[in-house]
Amino acid sequence: MNQIPKWVDHYTDEKNRTILTEAQLQIPGLRMLGHHVSTNATESLSWHIHENAFEFSLPSKGAFSFSTAEGSFSFSGGQVFLSRPNEVHGTNEVPITVGELYWFQLDTSSKDRLLFLNPQAASALIRELHSISRHVVKTDAKKTLPLLRQAFEMAAHGQNRYLVASLLQLFLHLVILFSRKETGSPSPDIQKSLARIQAHLTQDLPLEELASAAGLSCSQFKQKFKKQMGVAPRSYINQQKIEYAKMLLKEGRSVTETAMALSFTTSNYFSTVFKKYTTYTPREYQRQSYFSGHLASPAPSSDSPTVSRASPISRTISQTERKFTV
Repeated sequence: MNQIPKWVDHYTDEKNRTILTEAQLQIPGLRMLGHHVSTNATESLSWHIHENAFEFSLPSKGAFSFSTAEGSFSFSGGQVFLSRPNEVHGTNEVPITVGELYWFQLDTSSKDRLLFLNPQAASALIRELHSISRHVVKTDAKKTLPLLRQAFEMAAHGQNRYLVASLLQLFLHLVILFSRKETGSPSPDIQKSLARIQAHLTQDLPLEELASAAGLSCSQFKQKFKKQMGVAPRSYINQQKIEYAKMLLKEGRSVTETAMALSFTTSNYFSTVFKKYTTYTPREYQRQSYFSGHLASPAPSSDSPTVSRASPISRTISQTERKFTV
């Protein structure tokens, strides 16, 4: 019987993915720092842990969904998802969606020069991080994203590691500060557009009509929607339509029926959009759903003796040695 895998990252320098590890970073406690860009959905992440390390993930584009034993958590612009040391997490068979993400792991097993801090400051930081009760913390993206982006860019170019550590310190203290505030909700005009989308999901949903319902010009609506939701309105609509399409396909509807029911112009275009957000074609999804019995795997506990069942495209870490983790 296998234990839940302890994730180990490896240095990666690819067009859409960069992972810097301890060998490149040379910053005490900073296990890795990464940047990922995806224009199509990628494979799901199987259940795993980061030994003695927090992991912080912040999208700069798109919306993501990760899971722990406590449930599934969606997060987008300005929202930071954190997993705690040795906490089992993954994407619960959900592919990693389209978007851009910065993330890093912080080993808090030792306060010795953590991020170049003295022991007293390191102990205080560790204590504050453990006090965060939520997995998703709503922050001001204008304040947090530039810090993480600059830290990554400087580290990627081998620049001042002390300044990189200072940027990450400030980022963490802002996350702690924002964690003590109530999570904000969309403004009333954007809430109106969200309600309209859900009520008319099977229709075409022109952005001009949604903007009018919100009392905004189309350009104002698109800008405000993306700022608050972390994703462009058309991308959000497509994501919601694909979620509804999954239900129809599981019920046995044909690809053409499903495409027409959701007002896609052609079944080919529907299939293209479906694969972009799920990594499957609609027919592949139907077959996968049939053989999996329509069930998703619950998150195992960290001392579970076995690795949770994964989807056909989600292999164990030891089998694939995937280098992207969130």
